Amino acid sequence: MKKFLSSIFVLSFVLLSGCASEKPLTEAEQAETYGITVEQFREEKKAAARMNMNIEAHMKMLEDENGM
Repeated sequence: MKKFLSSIFVLSFVLLSGCASEKPLTEAEQAETYGITVEQFREEKKAAARMNMNIEAHMKMLEDENGM
């Protein structure tokens, strides 16, 4: 039983430490992802907040509107 619990502990530690190593993207990196400037990204982020949307959903909505 003790060996089983220690195995579970080690496994959970490894899994959780792997998730914690990812750092969030900066605004510049996110803007680059969408192909816009940092200033445009900040404006779109504010617009998304006014509509109670996250930036991903807002950018998808804009992409869908421009595609039609």
